[in-house]
Amino acid sequence: MQQKNKLFSTVNLIKMSLLAVIAVILMQFGAIRLPAIFPSFLELDFSELPAILGILTVHPLAGVVIVILKNVLKVVLFQTSTAYVGELANILISLGYILPLTLIIKRKRGLKQVGLGLAIGVVTMTVVGGLVNYFITLPMYARLFMPMETIIEMGHTIYSGIMNKETLVLYSFIPFNLVKGTLVAIASVVIIKGIKPVIIYLGYHFSSK
Repeated sequence: MQQKNKLFSTVNLIKMSLLAVIAVILMQFGAIRLPAIFPSFLELDFSELPAILGILTVHPLAGVVIVILKNVLKVVLFQTSTAYVGELANILISLGYILPLTLIIKRKRGLKQVGLGLAIGVVTMTVVGGLVNYFITLPMYARLFMPMETIIEMGHTIYSGIMNKETLVLYSFIPFNLVKGTLVAIASVVIIKGIKPVIIYLGYHFSSK
């Protein structure tokens, strides 16, 4: 079974590298801005999707490797515009999203378990995203790029209830990660159902219950 394969076997390394490259493309060229809803510095992308597929087709821990590798490749190929703060935040938030799925399918492997893992992932991504942005991203951005007041003002122009860092996280970052996590989960379920025979062929065995 796929679970018994070594995570860093040659074949798995090739698969994870290819999925990481796809993730970089989705993150770099497939990002969507929703300026009428969220501040312009928040971009929605589906770069966690390859990590989810990696969990199912390569190894339960492949998602962790893909998440880290995609950010390393992003910096190597396109450099960083955030002094590595954005990449660090992406790693932490993405891991918060995929780890529930990793833990759940280790115990039982089925479409229901995948759906449950993704649903829990939406919640953990939202919580982790709020904490990471409050304690790491916003303070670092304020130190490196622009005053905190300017960042808050970008949120205030969209929603007048945003008055400080706390309300910025509450009314911008938390809803953003909730929306993003939900959309990625829906896209993942649609794709998994569509390519279920391929996933089974690659080694994922769905439970009959």
